Amino acid sequence: MSEQTSRSRHLIDREILSVVDLIPTTDLTLPTLIESRKKQSQMLPQTDVTQMFPVTCEEKVVPSYFDGPDIRIEIIKPIQPKHEKMPLYYSIHGGGMVMGSPVVDRPGNASLAAQHGFCCVSVYYRLAPEHVQPSQLQDCYSGLYWCIEHAEELGIDTGKVAVGGSSAGGGLAAGLALYIRDRQEFEIHHLRLLRPMLDDRTAVAPDHPYAGEFIWNKPSNHFGWTSVLGHEPGQEAVSEYYVPARAQSLAGLPPTYINVGTIDLFVDEALLFAKQLVFDGVLVELHVYPGYHHLSPMFPDAHYSREGAKSSEHALLKALELL
Repeated sequence: MSEQTSRSRHLIDREILSVVDLIPTTDLTLPTLIESRKKQSQMLPQTDVTQMFPVTCEEKVVPSYFDGPDIRIEIIKPIQPKHEKMPLYYSIHGGGMVMGSPVVDRPGNASLAAQHGFCCVSVYYRLAPEHVQPSQLQDCYSGLYWCIEHAEELGIDTGKVAVGGSSAGGGLAAGLALYIRDRQEFEIHHLRLLRPMLDDRTAVAPDHPYAGEFIWNKPSNHFGWTSVLGHEPGQEAVSEYYVPARAQSLAGLPPTYINVGTIDLFVDEALLFAKQLVFDGVLVELHVYPGYHHLSPMFPDAHYSREGAKSSEHALLKALELL
């Protein structure tokens, strides 16, 4: 789409404008998914974080608690512990429910481990459309439940547990938090939602005049939700564990941090989710960044990217009483 015919290009923050030309927005479909996965895999550097930070990084295979297949998790720990028992950050990767892996979050998790002494665990959940819900929920829950059960082995403090994710990972994190709240087998103490994919109804809502033109657009969102739900998005009687924005009440969730950009497709659903959290008595911190699109993290040195990193880290440490 040319600059003249674009509806929102003029709104993009100049610091993060270039990516919309480097990575053209395309409608994700089943025929293009394999190629998109391949391209994304090539774009993600297989970084050896042990060469960048004083941390260890190991992969472990853990059992499903739902008679499903075993689950891979990645565990990053500081070489020099800062706490008698480490706080746990459980990370769920993005990718529209259909792509991605923990590789994208590996440097951030390693930094968190090195700077603040966290044990950071990432989960390789099954991807759609090959696997539909509740596969993703069960994998995410099983990985975290294993960590709680093996707290002594991991050296973690079960009183300081945070769950987070970006994009699809944020949606899965929110659904997981609701599931944990209702099962009452253990507790989490902070929820971090970065540009979260929370509501399937966005895929069938009227087009937003400005948000969602670039990077992750409405057709791709429709494909992602159709893939993970196994049916057309927007239908009645969809579980809130799969679509967190469907929850009747968010009461009982832990203190929650949310950030999103003004031209991100997910801006409205993030705002409504924050409003519901406030209404239900949950402490929530919301940041809306002007002119930010869905791939703003590709520019970590941009002003609002730095602001987002600083505020999300502060919210995490405060919620876990590490400040």
